[in-house]
Amino acid sequence: MMKNKISIKSILLIIALGFVAFGCKEWGNFTTYYNTYYNQERLLEESENEFFYQTEKKKNIPRVIVPDSSLFNSSIDKNLVPSYMTEYVISKQQRQGVEKQLDSILQKGSKIILRHPKSDYIVKTLYNIALAYYYKNEWLPSQVKCAEIVDKYPEDQLAPDALILYAKSLLIQRKFEQAEVMLSRTVDLAWVLKRFDILSEAFRLQAETRLYLNELEEALKPYKQAIIQTDDKTQKARWQLDLSLLLYRIGKFDKAILEFSKVYKYRPDYITTFETQIYTANSLIFLNRFDEAEKIIEKLDDDGKYDEWKYSIYASKLLLAEHQGDLDKYKEIEKTADSLYPNNPALLASYYLRGKSLYDSNDYNKALQYFTKARITRTPVFNSANQIHAALNNWKLKHSQILTAENLLRTTNTLTDSARAAYAKNLFELGRLHEQLGNKDSVEFYYNKSIKNANIANPESAKYMYVYALSLQKSDLQKSDSLMDFVANNYPLTDYGKDAIKRMGYTDAFVIDTAADLFNSGTNLMQNKEYNYSILQFSKLINEHPNNKLEPRTLYSIGWLYERKLFKYDSALYYYKILVDKYPNSEYAKDVRYSVDYLAVMNSGEDIPDHLKERKQENYVPLFNREEALMPPPMVNKPQVEHNLNMQDIINDPKQLLKGAQKFMQDKIDKIQNFDPNSQIDSLKKIISLDSLTNIKIDNLEKLEVDSTEHK
Repeated sequence: MMKNKISIKSILLIIALGFVAFGCKEWGNFTTYYNTYYNQERLLEESENEFFYQTEKKKNIPRVIVPDSSLFNSSIDKNLVPSYMTEYVISKQQRQGVEKQLDSILQKGSKIILRHPKSDYIVKTLYNIALAYYYKNEWLPSQVKCAEIVDKYPEDQLAPDALILYAKSLLIQRKFEQAEVMLSRTVDLAWVLKRFDILSEAFRLQAETRLYLNELEEALKPYKQAIIQTDDKTQKARWQLDLSLLLYRIGKFDKAILEFSKVYKYRPDYITTFETQIYTANSLIFLNRFDEAEKIIEKLDDDGKYDEWKYSIYASKLLLAEHQGDLDKYKEIEKTADSLYPNNPALLASYYLRGKSLYDSNDYNKALQYFTKARITRTPVFNSANQIHAALNNWKLKHSQILTAENLLRTTNTLTDSARAAYAKNLFELGRLHEQLGNKDSVEFYYNKSIKNANIANPESAKYMYVYALSLQKSDLQKSDSLMDFVANNYPLTDYGKDAIKRMGYTDAFVIDTAADLFNSGTNLMQNKEYNYSILQFSKLINEHPNNKLEPRTLYSIGWLYERKLFKYDSALYYYKILVDKYPNSEYAKDVRYSVDYLAVMNSGEDIPDHLKERKQENYVPLFNREEALMPPPMVNKPQVEHNLNMQDIINDPKQLLKGAQKFMQDKIDKIQNFDPNSQIDSLKKIISLDSLTNIKIDNLEKLEVDSTEHK
């Protein structure tokens, strides 16, 4: 009896302890969920709503698929994220609004792991942390958490999710071989756990990777193998549809139609049947088989069981009207669809295709309207529409700015230095936009116009010429080399100049890198009346050798050239003011101080102080002869090359430089052949009068007599 009592007590105690232990675990799960995990999940959902188009994932509705020929691009840029992965990369701009939420997810996840390591939410917490790192573009920490899930919890339903997230981060980093291994592991584990959603995504990533590498047959293999492996006919139909849609997306419409027809061999469900029919109709439209497409669309429209997906039918109607060229009908359908289904993803995708069609025909203003509509809300075409919209908006803005400058040129025939610099920059940027848009003729036109209007003393000009030279490498190599050579010679210490030097095969000794060399170069150019090039060399000295002992004289030289030779008084005043402010005690500053002060007062509109009233701006006389101070001694017998050639003339026809030298030589020959001693003596008589000779000092007369005797 006693034993029975003890055993009953023991049993009750064990049961009680079990309830306590079970209750503690349940209570631990409860507190974990409500205190931390729930908030972590909420923050993650808020973040993802900012990043992605989620509707297709949340509801069983027809997918929005858009033909995208960019996947078939044979030129692969190794420095960029693969085109099919850009939708998975969260930019810094996208993260701005939810950066705090992502940091909070990491903090809350760390608390759960530390305080509740045995709770039921630990795997999901690890996955949420991996996602947060992934969205912050911190690939390695994300991969570490994914690996932790797979290693510690390989049978958990989230293990395939962790593997495919790992694979995505590898693909973004262009680590294709490692990604292929990880995707294979994902497929194996997803088969075991019957995660068909993960299988479909893994097959799609495998296929798109092969497409990106221009291996079409390899891209189709994952789906073909999956169809053979599974016994589920409904799943077979879905993967057959996925294979068909892959062909549709890359514009292989004839092959897509054949594959769509195979879907009916299996057991397609309700939505698979609808998607197969709607995208078969779309493929027929792209092949201009309008009658066949119209029959399918009308049949779907009349079938009452598809009324909930009417917006997809309207999208196909829009596509049909556009390709038939019936714009009145298109406008009518567009108006009805917008009123019934505002901002619907399927319709926005149709507007994107309409915008793309106008864009390809260079009708940018109309295209902009449709890209504006296509980017109203997040859809599968949102990123592409946003990118092209930004480019076209910029195109419109640059055109407006350029037109304003050109109107001013027409009316006043002049632009201030700052306005001309802005004009040249806008021309260059418009050229870059046309390069992005693929308009080769416009690219050359705007680049050429940009360098014609740029001030070569401005280092920005190096970029304009360098980029223009690169754009001409395939079409006009001689002109490209001329521009590249000019950049190497005149901007050797800029990044563009350094690269031009390498491209042209010059040695390091080519670069002028001392202040004295630059000053001498500028002075020589000034002597040869190459004023713009002279300013360019002087500007290099100031920019690359600040506070050099030659800087006061250099600033003075630039101001003097702008004032006396180029007649750009605002630029002259700018450099004179720097000179006066930075080197007030130099003789160069003293020479221009009163002029600077006077012009500053005049520009401000204030009353002229007494100490400046006696000075007159228009009759200003320098304290010493500037030309003598700046100019080096003249070179003896230096050929005088024509100076009416500009940089663009030389680029267009380098032979003009030789023509100038030939003309110089011919002039000398003509002078020798036509020499008349009598006429030379007569001309001297006009210059040296008898009166002037009587005023020559005795020692000079004696020298003349000696010279005369020696000559005899």
